[in-house]
Amino acid sequence: MPRFQLQTKSFELAYKALDSGNLHPIYFLMGEDQFLHSYFIDKLTKLLFNNDSINKTFLIPDDMSSKEIIDQLVSQDLFNSKKLFILMNPNGLRGKTRDEIIKLYKNPPPNNILVLSHNEYGVKNKFMESLAILSKPIICSTPFENEMIKWGKLFFSKNGISDVSNNNISAIVRMAGDSLGHLKNEIDKISISLDNPNEINQIDITQFSGWKRNFRQYEFFDFLGKKELNKSLELGRALVLQDTTMINLLYPLTEFFQELLFIKIFNGTNSFKKGYSRLSPSVNKKLPNYAKNFKNKEIVFALKRLGQIDEKLKTSRIKDEPAITEFIYATLSNG
Repeated sequence: MPRFQLQTKSFELAYKALDSGNLHPIYFLMGEDQFLHSYFIDKLTKLLFNNDSINKTFLIPDDMSSKEIIDQLVSQDLFNSKKLFILMNPNGLRGKTRDEIIKLYKNPPPNNILVLSHNEYGVKNKFMESLAILSKPIICSTPFENEMIKWGKLFFSKNGISDVSNNNISAIVRMAGDSLGHLKNEIDKISISLDNPNEINQIDITQFSGWKRNFRQYEFFDFLGKKELNKSLELGRALVLQDTTMINLLYPLTEFFQELLFIKIFNGTNSFKKGYSRLSPSVNKKLPNYAKNFKNKEIVFALKRLGQIDEKLKTSRIKDEPAITEFIYATLSNG
C-alpha cells in the first residue's frame, strides 16, 4: 500500500486568501512556529467577527474530556451566533472522539469555524491523515533567513520604523532568528530603546540582546545540503550542545541522505510525496537542489557512516559533539 501523500498550503498564500472573505469551516495549522499560528488566528478572528463581540474558545485535550470537546463543537444557540474554536494538539484526542471529529466536519456545523493547531510537521497516523484530507494543512514552520528578513521589516514597520537595512535585520536574525516570536520580541525591544529611529547601527542591535540564539534543525540541514562545511559544523555542534542529541539527529540525517539517494537514482526528481517526515517542509522542498551537490558515492558513504554511528551508540559511549563533527567533516570535506 502506498504511503499517504501529504498536500500542504504555504502560510503566505493561505493568509492572503483570508482577505477574500470566503472563510472555510476548518483550518489546519501545522508547524512549530507558534507566532504564525497566532498571527493567522488573529486575522481570522478579526474577519469572522468584524465589529461583533468575539466568541472564541480554546479546546485543549489535556485539560478537557472528549465529551466536553464534542459538546462545544456541536453546540448552537438560539441566535445562531458565529463561533471560533481552536483545537490545540488535535493528536491528543483519543478513542471514538477522533471518529466523531472526522464525521462532524465532513458536514460541519453552520456558523462555526474550527482551527486545528498542531505544533509539528507531518502526519503520524490515520487520524492525522483524515484531518489533512478534510483541510489541507497550512505550513507554520519557522522561515529561512531570507523570509525572516521580510518579517523583520514588517516588525520594524509596526514600530513606526521603515528604513532599516537588510544587513542590520540579518544581524538580528542571526541573534534571535530561531523563531518569529523571538525575532519580534528582539525588534520590539530595539525599537523602544532607540533615541533616533532613523539611525540604527550594530551597537543598537547587540547591546539589548538578552539570549543566546537556539538553532533549528532545518537550518543545519540547509547548510548540509548546500555542502557549506563551516556553517554545517557550527550549527551541528550548536544543536548537540543545546537540547538535541546525536541519537535525535541520527534518524533525520538518515532520512535526508536516503531521500537524496532516491532522487539521484531517479534522475534528479523527487516526485514521490511523503507522509510523516522528520525533515521540515522547507528542507523537503529543497531536496532536489541538495541532491545536485552530492555524488552517489558520497551519499552512500554518508549512509554507511550513519550506520556505524548507530552501532556505536548502541554498543558503547560516544560523545555527541565529536560524533557530529567527524560525520560532517568526513561527509562534506572528503566525500
